[in-house]
Amino acid sequence: MFESGYWQIARVRGIPIRLHWSLALGALLFGGFQFAPAFWVGFVVVVLVHEAGHALLVRRFGQRVLGIDITGFGGLTRWAGATTPMQRSIIAWGGVLAQGALLLLTLGALALMGPPRTVMGAELSSVLTRTNLWIIALNLLPLPPLDGALAWRLVPMLLERVKRARRARPRRTGTTPRRSSRGSAPPSPMSGDSARELAERFRRVGDQARDARNGR
Repeated sequence: MFESGYWQIARVRGIPIRLHWSLALGALLFGGFQFAPAFWVGFVVVVLVHEAGHALLVRRFGQRVLGIDITGFGGLTRWAGATTPMQRSIIAWGGVLAQGALLLLTLGALALMGPPRTVMGAELSSVLTRTNLWIIALNLLPLPPLDGALAWRLVPMLLERVKRARRARPRRTGTTPRRSSRGSAPPSPMSGDSARELAERFRRVGDQARDARNGR
């Protein structure tokens, strides 16, 4: 169904961005089958931001982004390269993280400027907040082909890395290391002869001092 029927709308840093004919059907479905052009534009923006998040992490890991396709039921970032299982899980998180950033920006703008005063503004605000959250929750379901099937594998991998880091830490034994005795030797005890000789010298000095006082 999604192998053909695309229309390329742009090329960003060599990455082709294409829209599929089913996009109109998806916009009608998510918009409650109402005529809401601002909602449709916002829906395309949310899906495009989601795929841009994947593409950004793909390039962050030094891989090649082949293209971004937007359909009525989501999007697809086509890329090529060799990555580790952890890197693939991080790339899977890229879409919902980018949506979260878009949600925070929208909430910040609403807090600064107040609620929208036009119908189109209300439609755009709705898709960038409520519909955006709904798509985030849907993508995080741990079911293929949704991102959650691969993204949640990151949690046990991180826990295993933490365990290995703890096992690699040196254990403290609680004993104080002995100081090296190199360069300093304990004084040797004085022998008996040396002690008697030293005492005799002190006695002679004392006798000489006493004779000096007596005038001898």
